[in-house]
Amino acid sequence: MRKTGRSSERRKSASGTSGSGATAAGKKPPAATGLVARLPQRTCVACRTTRAKRELVRVVRSPAGELSVDLRGKAPGRGAYLDPDEGCLERGIAGGALARALEIPIDQAAAETLRAELAAAAKQRRGNA
Repeated sequence: MRKTGRSSERRKSASGTSGSGATAAGKKPPAATGLVARLPQRTCVACRTTRAKRELVRVVRSPAGELSVDLRGKAPGRGAYLDPDEGCLERGIAGGALARALEIPIDQAAAETLRAELAAAAKQRRGNA
């Protein structure tokens, strides 16, 4: 029986390349095409300004129902973003925007804990910047 060559084998040997042809197909990397990677944007629940995700602080309600400030932005639970200043936290608590976003009522003890954690988070953000 005579061996016949497959059409794909002829193309591979004719092109002279090995491996995938993604770079040989003429595709340019994103930097070469002029495209710039966009930063993730989030909106502060209190003042409704849109900023880069890293400029805001995430307040998270854990699956157990506890409220805390999440600096990494990856803690499990329902989150809401705030500007790292006391005024936005006060506006979010007083107006109820933070409670609506987190779907949980915020009592005075939880508000005091959030104030302390947000102050520490803002201080840490200013120290890293």
